[in-house]
Amino acid sequence: MDSTDRLDGAGSAGSAGGAAPSADSSARRRFTITITTRTLLLAAAIGIAFLVGVIVITQALGTLIALVLAIILGEAIRPVVARLRKYRIPAPLAVLLIYVVGAVVFGVLIWLLLNPIISQINDLTTHLPEYLQRLQQQADDLERQLRAQSALSDLIDTISQSLANLAQQFIPRLIAVPLGLLTGVFSLFINAVILLTMTLFWFLATDELKPFVVGLFPGASQDHASQVFTEIGRAFGGYIRGTLIAMLLIGSLTGTGLAVLGVPYALLLGILAGFTELLPYLGPWISGTVSVLVALITVDPGKALQVVVLFILIQNIEGNVIEPLVMSRAVKINPLVVIVAVLIGLDLLGIVGAILAVPVAAAIQIVFVRVLAPAIRRASATSASPPPVEVMSVEHTAPPDASASASTTSRPAPET
Repeated sequence: MDSTDRLDGAGSAGSAGGAAPSADSSARRRFTITITTRTLLLAAAIGIAFLVGVIVITQALGTLIALVLAIILGEAIRPVVARLRKYRIPAPLAVLLIYVVGAVVFGVLIWLLLNPIISQINDLTTHLPEYLQRLQQQADDLERQLRAQSALSDLIDTISQSLANLAQQFIPRLIAVPLGLLTGVFSLFINAVILLTMTLFWFLATDELKPFVVGLFPGASQDHASQVFTEIGRAFGGYIRGTLIAMLLIGSLTGTGLAVLGVPYALLLGILAGFTELLPYLGPWISGTVSVLVALITVDPGKALQVVVLFILIQNIEGNVIEPLVMSRAVKINPLVVIVAVLIGLDLLGIVGAILAVPVAAAIQIVFVRVLAPAIRRASATSASPPPVEVMSVEHTAPPDASASASTTSRPAPET
């Protein structure tokens, strides 16, 4: 009876010991949320800062856009300034020297191209009604040829009406793009002076601003934050330098090719092709469509087909030579992301938004890849790791009475 009671006591103790880890693990899974006055004040401060940011963005959007453009342009000329500083040229003087060289190059280009551009614009505006009438006549001829098949009559009516409406709406606007750029030359000049001034002061302020911003991060993260800022600056500058080179090359190839083919207004179309390089993946389609329409209206369908072949060759050169050698070192963004970013920029800020879309998308990509993605991985790894399990060891000892009885039983009987 006594041994039975001991076994029952040992079993109950073992069951109590086995239930202890589960109770302990359930206690570890509990968490509490404490809302203090400091938390409420911090939330209110974040909300007020957000509202102030929204008001500033809506009321001073033009200034913010100019600031972003100045930052991008400053990062674009930073490698050149660094090289000039090796020759003991101060940074402000190096920036001004770059401005002077750029102004001289731009002035020479304007001096060489201004008279041909003005003459081609005057000729285009003079013959534009004639070209539109010729386009309408070609569309009517094509419609009569297709109407030979009666089954396609309704479809032809719909298509012809749609094409006529599109031609009336978009062709004058597309052809008037160079004219609009020239008429706004004075406002562009003033904005350029403001932008270059902001770029100079941004470049001079970064020597003190970057250490200050990096110093706001914890000590262990300061090197990583400095690397992220450096990568963003390189992406900004590399994109601008690559885009300028691509604009010059594509504009020159397009203008020269159209002039060789004998297409009218080759200079204007080449300038248009160069400017549309500011819109990645979309710009070549715009300039190519305009060039084909100009060749179709002013010459004949055969010449338009030659222009199509020319733009296919130029696109192959751009994709196989210019992009790998120039743009691949600047930013590496998925083409779908680029197109979506450009379209969003167009919807928000128009042409300026489309120009800023790719550098901003590159900066967001760097922040996501270098900062957010590692933080998400660390958080996922921490949440996926199982809670620690405590292993309890139980020692089994023989009862003292049983050992004593066993020793008594094994002892030999004394001799009498």
